[in-house]
Amino acid sequence: MRQVYINGEFKKEDDAKVSVFDRGLLFSDSLYEVTSVINGKLIDFNNHMKRLDRSMT
Repeated sequence: MRQVYINGEFKKEDDAKVSVFDRGLLFSDSLYEVTSVINGKLIDFNNHMKRLDRSMT
């Protein structure tokens, strides 16, 4: 059986429930953030984390 990560927990696929009033479901809220990796190292990690934090608020 597959598992999913939802609301901070891993659950069995059949046990994963999302409220019909969930804002992400109703408005298709999403977050997409990208950072570069060169030679196995994150580039400009601090600014990446600032962007990520700003996007989540």
